[in-house]
Amino acid sequence: MDENRAVVTAEGKVAETTAAQSVENVKVGPGHPDYIPTKEKWMYGIGALMDGGGVALMSCVMLNYMTSLGIAAAVASTIILVAKFWDAVSDPLMGFISDNTRSRWGRRKPYMFFGGIALLFGLLLLFMPIRDWGVSVGGFTAYMIVMYLLWNTLSTITQVPYCSLASDISPNFRERNNANTIKLVFSAAAAGISYVLPLLLLEAYTEPEAAMLPAMDGVGFWLTISIVFGVLFGGGLVLAAIFVKERIAPPKQREKFHLKQFVKDYAVPYKNKSFRWHIGMYAAAFMCMDIISALAVYYATDVWKGKSLFDMEFSSMFIVAPLMVAAVLAFPVVRWLMSKKSKQFAFRIGLPFYIVGGIMMAVMDPEWTPPIVVPIVSFIMGFGFGGAQMMPWIIFPDTVDVAEFATGVRNTGTYSGMMTLIRKVAGALGVGMVGWIMTGAGYISSETAGEVVPQPESALLAIRLMMGIAIVVLIGFALFCSLQFKVTDKKLQRMRYYIEKVKEGGLQSLTAAETAERNSMVAELYGKVDPHDAAAWINEGLGENGAEAAAVVEPTEEK
Repeated sequence: MDENRAVVTAEGKVAETTAAQSVENVKVGPGHPDYIPTKEKWMYGIGALMDGGGVALMSCVMLNYMTSLGIAAAVASTIILVAKFWDAVSDPLMGFISDNTRSRWGRRKPYMFFGGIALLFGLLLLFMPIRDWGVSVGGFTAYMIVMYLLWNTLSTITQVPYCSLASDISPNFRERNNANTIKLVFSAAAAGISYVLPLLLLEAYTEPEAAMLPAMDGVGFWLTISIVFGVLFGGGLVLAAIFVKERIAPPKQREKFHLKQFVKDYAVPYKNKSFRWHIGMYAAAFMCMDIISALAVYYATDVWKGKSLFDMEFSSMFIVAPLMVAAVLAFPVVRWLMSKKSKQFAFRIGLPFYIVGGIMMAVMDPEWTPPIVVPIVSFIMGFGFGGAQMMPWIIFPDTVDVAEFATGVRNTGTYSGMMTLIRKVAGALGVGMVGWIMTGAGYISSETAGEVVPQPESALLAIRLMMGIAIVVLIGFALFCSLQFKVTDKKLQRMRYYIEKVKEGGLQSLTAAETAERNSMVAELYGKVDPHDAAAWINEGLGENGAEAAAVVEPTEEK
């Protein structure tokens, strides 16, 4: 078998590099096929504006936008959840399509380019002020169902391929980590902008008396939010599609679509033990943030109604802005801890701050708590949110490496599709629970934008309790999952070594000691390998009972 490995260089040409060169955790420079130029890393990061901001925008705005224009909270929550059932089909399907695309521009970038352009038109349709133009609540409800489904479809078309680049941008995990760190900075910045600015715009439209921005009508809100975020999200993806290279060459043979196999593929990523724990960390942390952002407007304008801070009416900005500022300040510390300890350690180190802050948010009563305490508590929570926001997408490529190491198959698009799906479903369930619980607690939706509706004590108490309980339960679960995640940089080095050696000479090329170590790592990091999920050369080496044998070896201790 050929001792060299084909990769795509920065110039788009195929180059050869030996296994020994590619598996080490070494710093590579210009001219090396795995090297990512600085300009390209920045362009890759800019593409994350939609990745970080898209879900944040919808999480903080959609529920309040619909309830402020007459749709009941429970109905609005159901609309959001219905769109996620469609994502359960479209996200994995897009992963399959992206994995099997072959073009001169790559298999990810065409969807990022044309989908990025379409995002602007998707936002213009979604926020079109048809209520101001005389459409009834019923007509508005039907319109939102269709347009929110359209928006989620456009999000899928762009985000599944883009997120797959986290693994495909380079086989060298040091280069990959550096690129994904820049991506996370842009993602966090976009999330901060998308959590804060839309809330300010929405308050200027629906709560003009308490808003920090000048009052605006439906048309002003529509054009501002659509153009600003359409250009921000779509433009970033277009730039990334133009300047970013895909360095891992796809298999020459395309996989044929079979419906039965497609359904079975839903379960494939979840057979990967490392991916399961990673998804637990990711989904819990981001679902928690979605709940906080959905509750922020209600917490500020209903629970703290009539209170002021710095001679301004109390608004959601006093909750979201300090949290995001602290998260950004925490990033350098999180990055340093990642290099000194591990990625999962950097993820969990600040979570206790998050939990304590959530408890305080639930306990604080406007009757006896000074308003200044709220932004202080939010700031404290942000130090925990920083690691939870930054680490999951840096960890994601490692779980794909585990899959390739155990099975010989690198279905990055399938893994990315499932991760994107879980992110959306978790966010929808979080926001959905907010609407359903508020409706059950007696929350009263306004009929028109700007209408002030006094809320019953039961609804106000429900908002406070949701803020605290959601944080304690979800962040506690994320903390537990991080303790179970066992992939380290040292293990990644060994995995890359075995991936390349087995590709070159098959499993039979390993010594007895290497076979024992590999089997032990497979059992610890992946679990039992299903022969149907493994490449042919893996199955040939394992034999009839090899997969089972690999799974029963005692796990190694974490190094």
